[in-house]
Amino acid sequence: MKVTHRIVFSLMLGVLFFYFFSMHAIASQTSEHDLKCHILTPEQVNNLKLSSLIYRKLKNGLRIYILETHDQPIFSLRLIFDVGAADENKGESGYAHLFEHMMFKGSKNVLDGGHFAAIRQVGGQVNASTDYDKTVYWTEAPITFLDRTLWLEAERLQHLSINELNLENQKQAVLEEKLLRIDNVPYFKIASEFMISAWQGTDYDHLIIGTESEIKNATAPQVQAFFNHYYRPENAILVLVGDVNSAEAADKIEHYFSSVNNSSMETISQGGHREPPVLKGKSETHFDPLAPFPLYALGWHTPGKRNSDFYAVELLADILFNHEASRLKYQLKEEQALVFETIGFPLTFEQAGITAMGMVPHSYADFSQIKELVRNELQKVQEMGVTQAELCSAKKHRQLLILDKMSNNRELAELIGDGVLFFDDPVQAIAALNAYQSVDNEQIKAVAQAYFDDDWLALEIVPGPGVRFVKWLMEILPRSFSQAIEQQFI
Repeated sequence: MKVTHRIVFSLMLGVLFFYFFSMHAIASQTSEHDLKCHILTPEQVNNLKLSSLIYRKLKNGLRIYILETHDQPIFSLRLIFDVGAADENKGESGYAHLFEHMMFKGSKNVLDGGHFAAIRQVGGQVNASTDYDKTVYWTEAPITFLDRTLWLEAERLQHLSINELNLENQKQAVLEEKLLRIDNVPYFKIASEFMISAWQGTDYDHLIIGTESEIKNATAPQVQAFFNHYYRPENAILVLVGDVNSAEAADKIEHYFSSVNNSSMETISQGGHREPPVLKGKSETHFDPLAPFPLYALGWHTPGKRNSDFYAVELLADILFNHEASRLKYQLKEEQALVFETIGFPLTFEQAGITAMGMVPHSYADFSQIKELVRNELQKVQEMGVTQAELCSAKKHRQLLILDKMSNNRELAELIGDGVLFFDDPVQAIAALNAYQSVDNEQIKAVAQAYFDDDWLALEIVPGPGVRFVKWLMEILPRSFSQAIEQQFI
């Protein structure tokens, strides 16, 4: 890859949010053409290793899913809590993410940082993440240390240390993270604030990391109440994938977690999810003194994960801009040479989504030119749909993604956990494969008409004054000369 492209991609990835997971496509269609869109036969689908999954529910409400995979002597454990930024009360933004930090601050029998140390010293990996819909704690380690991991997880649920001292420490850590990862990163702060402004009136209308003032104002009693309400066993899902005996592993989990019970603790009052308003498009231009060159982005309000249109939207996004062979990427980058690079960044959560593409333009490319090209291409799809070859390629792409996840214990545990959390179905990945495979050209046209119109989200980020002057200068030079300079310096 050229240096130019590496730089562009690095900056683009810094701007855009992390990819939430992709689902995948396979089904038992019978026509000859549809069969060519399969990677696996229907029989092979039936033999996928999710079929051996077992389930147990403890008396305290903890749901347990265990899958044996004996290819390596390791395990991947995933503990999921049904709480994210979308569940936060007004004035308490960032609490879900803040509490992710607090869970590693020690407990009655584990020192601050001891959870990390206990896993890493045996060669394992441990971490956590928070998004709008969930908070996840995961561990991957040699199978001989399963008991240690289960004890650590149960210990912090029963005896977590929550006090003003360690809370203040983690508030500062979160604020530093906000400065490093959002506020002082080119494009990112503007792109983030634009996104949440597009979600005003929904449960997603604030940053996951929260605001500085609300993080600073958090108190130990408030954080304790948050823990009492959400970190209850009945609000959790435990997924274990690895070199285990399912029955023995289930007994071990019950041994360590059966005494975890928060039912005697007081809980906080929650207002529940808001009914989302009808979301509209918007267009804004922002100046970013940290930006080294302009950035354009176009996005569309698209449905959440549970909506039946989700699968057709994902396939259409793939066909338009999500991979190298996509229509808009080819036209903008190769055919018209208006951009250095494009990248798709779908942000899809339980209740809502935004499907978007970002572009790094050439100095001579105006945003209006790009908008017109995109508008024309969308109109073609709305009227005629896409070709069978394009649709088939997108379906195969989704199949490859899920097969890749199923080859990795950690990502397989993610598939199982998300299936339970969002669909109450641990093998929902199989249903998703079938749903992708069943999408036809009429559905592609329908979602293009319903969601991908020109009532879009359009964001233009303008760089510092020096770069703006250079852009103006290069616009008046011959295009070939401008391109040569860009290749040399950008």
